[in-house]
Amino acid sequence: MKIKLVIFDFWKTLAFAPEYDPQKFYSSLGGFGIEIKGKDNAKRFSSLFSKSMRTSKNWTVFSEQLLTDLGKDKKKEDIKAFADFLKEKISYKIYNDVKEILNIPYEKAILTDSARFFVENSELKNFGRIFTPVETKSLKPDPKVFLTVINDFKIKPEECVIVGDDVERDLVSSKNLGMKTILIDRENRYPDYKGIKINSFGELEAALAGL
Repeated sequence: MKIKLVIFDFWKTLAFAPEYDPQKFYSSLGGFGIEIKGKDNAKRFSSLFSKSMRTSKNWTVFSEQLLTDLGKDKKKEDIKAFADFLKEKISYKIYNDVKEILNIPYEKAILTDSARFFVENSELKNFGRIFTPVETKSLKPDPKVFLTVINDFKIKPEECVIVGDDVERDLVSSKNLGMKTILIDRENRYPDYKGIKINSFGELEAALAGL
């Protein structure tokens, strides 16, 4: 059946954090009275961080919500300073090879667990339609996340391809739904993967043509 839509994951598929170091990031939070010590504390912070980002419409709302969840003061100046800090620290770049897929002859969409404002602030804002937890009401690998996208486009699962870097989160559920799947494995994390795999987007068009 003819492919009508290619859905791309965002993190580690289209974009990456070039200088992100969790320990340095946690240490720098001390200036805002936030101390991250131990695995349990780091896990709690990570959970609150992800939840706040998914439900926020901009950096200011994200900053205020996270400070609230952490039980910190949220004066206007504190919120602004924290928002500026987060915006600077949580930076990312688009992979150079993304330019190889800008003109592929299929509709494109981005499916991410990150916030819309975060993705829309990237070079990919006109790349394709963006689907976030606000639209899907859940997180990958929940099957309804993928169904939300194909139902919105009014296509069948077999008319869609999902491209992602994480087998469990991106590919297993979508494949079970009948979607075609392609793993992009830039760092050879899955040397024994038996499905269709590419190492860069320079290989994507040929992989799509072979489906």
